[in-house]
Amino acid sequence: MKELVIKLTRDNFNFRFKQYEGMFFHANINKDSEIIKYKITKDKDGTELKEFGNTHIKDNMIYIPQIEAYIDLKKI
Repeated sequence: MKELVIKLTRDNFNFRFKQYEGMFFHANINKDSEIIKYKITKDKDGTELKEFGNTHIKDNMIYIPQIEAYIDLKKI
């Protein structure tokens, strides 16, 4: 299992919802499953929760529904 923490900035992702700017995306990626559990937090440590949910991985891309953006796992 691989833990992923990414800061959501408009420099790295093209998303339309301004309230997620500067927040952190936390995900646990399990190679045996296409389903990914994630949370979006206000801090890097993941203590101030904003939202959470499930998404999927396809072709090395993770879709984040709240910001309507894809994360390319090959680039991170």
